[in-house]
Amino acid sequence: MNTTTTVQSIAEPRSARSFPLKEAALLLIYPIGVYRLWKRKSPLWFRLLYTVLGLPVFLIGSAFLALITFAAFLPPVDFRIPGNPPRTVVNSEGNYATTFLKTGRETGGAYELVQVEIEPKGGNDWHYHKAFEEQFTVLKGTLSVGLDGKVVPVKEGETVTAPRKSLHYFKNDQDSTILIRVKVSPARGLEKSIRAAYGLTNTGQWQEGAPFPKNIWHLFLLLGYSETYLDGIPGFIQEPLVGALARVAQWKGEDRDLQPFFR
Repeated sequence: MNTTTTVQSIAEPRSARSFPLKEAALLLIYPIGVYRLWKRKSPLWFRLLYTVLGLPVFLIGSAFLALITFAAFLPPVDFRIPGNPPRTVVNSEGNYATTFLKTGRETGGAYELVQVEIEPKGGNDWHYHKAFEEQFTVLKGTLSVGLDGKVVPVKEGETVTAPRKSLHYFKNDQDSTILIRVKVSPARGLEKSIRAAYGLTNTGQWQEGAPFPKNIWHLFLLLGYSETYLDGIPGFIQEPLVGALARVAQWKGEDRDLQPFFR
């Protein structure tokens, strides 16, 4: 038996097994990956599959990186309230109100304290925040709080805290309006996001029956103000994406529509 032939026959399968992983990594530089793949004597089906399916992956990835890079040079999202609006804002669609007991401006950015009425069956879905924690105190009724996969009934006089990065939600499962107090530490953009969301609803700029406004750029601003990230989407994708899209929306001047809600 020829020694050279034996070495080659052992080495070739190793190369054949390893190269798909290398080419998969080259999706980041798709043209080079395609060139290298077609230059090799690999199965035709694999070359065609890589070429066809790899293109949209490359284009989406490139667009994502381009957006994040562009947004990095834009001003950060502005959490400030430019005017001196009333303490209480009312959501006319559900006829419930939120009162800002302590604003971030008044506490030097240490915290925000708001009193919130939640209509029957009202609330939100699983989400998390990286920049602050939320403390919920029930003043009237019973609040259902989802926290890290569990649902906790919080009764009148009780308090529960959602730490940073913890998945949570809160809902009113009762048939009557309940009253809660929410403390956000440190203060960020909670006040601005609530005022903007109520204002869009009151002026008919919210998609009826949908969880988002009619103008998609307003949604990006609301997510940027509240720094809210949803369950089910990898954080390394949505966290930079939310921040980038909010900055772009602000750069485009889409926040001008929201200015009347801060006066």
